[in-house]
Amino acid sequence: MKKGDKLLALILVVVFIFAIGQYTFINISKTKRAIIIRSDGEIVQQIPLNETTEIITTIKSKEGAVTVQIKNGKVHIIESTCHDKLCVKQGWISRTGESIVCLPNRISISIVGEEKNEIDSITH
Repeated sequence: MKKGDKLLALILVVVFIFAIGQYTFINISKTKRAIIIRSDGEIVQQIPLNETTEIITTIKSKEGAVTVQIKNGKVHIIESTCHDKLCVKQGWISRTGESIVCLPNRISISIVGEEKNEIDSITH
C-alpha cells in the first residue's frame, strides 16, 4: 500500500465518521427536542429536553459563566457573571427555535428538534 492509498483511506474514514455524526445529529433534532449550549461558538453540551429532565449546570467561557436550569421541558439562566443580566431577565424558553444569549459571556442556549406546530403569530 502506497502513501497515496493510505492518505485516500484516511480521508474516506474521516468523511465516513463526519457523515455518521451529521446523520445522528439530524435524527436527534428531528425526533426529539434538545438543548444545545454553546460557549465561545463551540457546542459544549447537548441535553435532551423532556418533561422529566431536571438539571442545573454551570457553563463557562473565556469571559465568564452562566448557571442554567432545565425543568419541566423549559430552560432558563438563573445566574450570570455578566453586568446587565439580560440573559437572566429573559426568563424561561420552551419552544423549538427559541434561544437565550449572553453576549458578554459569549454563551448561547437554543432549543432544537421536533416542531410542536404551535401558532407563534398570525399576520393579515
